Amino acid sequence: MKYISLFALLLLGTSISAQQIQQFTQYQWVGLSYNPAFAGSDTYFNAYATHRTQWTGITDAPRTYQLGLHAPSKSGKMGFGGHITTDVAGPTKRFGFQGVYAYHLQVSESSKLSLGASFGLTQFTIDGSQITLREGSDKAMDGSMQSELKPDASFGVLWYSDKFKVGASAMQILNNDLDLFPGDGDGKMAVHYYFTGSYLFNVSEEIDIEPSTLIKYVTPVPAQFDLSARIIYKSNLWIGGSYRSSDAIAIFAGYNVLDYLTLGYSYDFATSDIQAYTNGTHEILIQLRFGKKQLVDKEN
Repeated sequence: MKYISLFALLLLGTSISAQQIQQFTQYQWVGLSYNPAFAGSDTYFNAYATHRTQWTGITDAPRTYQLGLHAPSKSGKMGFGGHITTDVAGPTKRFGFQGVYAYHLQVSESSKLSLGASFGLTQFTIDGSQITLREGSDKAMDGSMQSELKPDASFGVLWYSDKFKVGASAMQILNNDLDLFPGDGDGKMAVHYYFTGSYLFNVSEEIDIEPSTLIKYVTPVPAQFDLSARIIYKSNLWIGGSYRSSDAIAIFAGYNVLDYLTLGYSYDFATSDIQAYTNGTHEILIQLRFGKKQLVDKEN
C-alpha cells in the first residue's frame, strides 16, 4: 500500500510538512479559511476568490481554488459566512464547503472578542484510472473511482481591533477516519491547530507597516510557522515578504483598485528538497467588500 499512502497525502492537499489543509501565502486576506471567528470581524460584506498553483513545472502538481464570503449582522454582534474549497493533485481531489457563524463580544472600548464555529461536508476522491503502478498490481487500486463524503467542523476565537488581531483555531475537530481503499484503514482527517497574530504600525501619514504570523500544527509533524511583513502606502498599495519554515520564501503585493476591489499576487520560492524540480508557486487573490469600515462600535 506504499503507493496509496503517497496518493492519500496528495488527496488531503498536503504540503511537504504533511499538513492536510490547504495553505495560502496571502493568509491575511483569507482568515475565514483557517479560523471561523473571522466571520463578520471587519464589518464589511467581504467576498474573495483565490487560486493557488503550487510547484509549477511538476506535472499534476497541487492546485487549490477557494471562494469565500462573510458579513456581520446589522447589530454587529454576529457574523455569517461560508467558503468552498477544491484541492486537486494528479488523480486526487478534495472538495468541501463550510457554513460559518461567529458571535462578537465587546471586551474593551477599542476591541472585540469573536467566537466562531463552522460545519460542512468534505468529499475525497481518487481516480484509479489515472494511476499506473510501477511494481506489479494492487488489488485495492483496481482503476475505479473511489470516493468518501465526510462531515467536517471547526472552532476558533479571535481578539481584534483596528490595530491588531490575535486568534487560535482547531480545524477538522471531528477527526474522522478515511477508508478509501478496503483494508487500508490508516487514513484520518487529523485535527489541525492554528495560531495567528498581526499588528499595524503607523510610521507616517502615508506609510504603515504590518508584521503578521501564522503558526500551524498537526500531530505528529513539527509545527510550521509563517512570518510575514508588508509595507503599506496610503492604505491602498502594499508589498511584502514571507518566510514559511521548512518550505518557502515568498514575495507578495496588492492594490486596492477601487474602494470595494482588492487584487493580490504572491510568488513562493521553494526552500525544501523539491526546489530542484519546481519553478515556484503562484497565488492570485481577488477581494470584494461593501459596507462601512468600522471595526469596533464604541457605543456597544
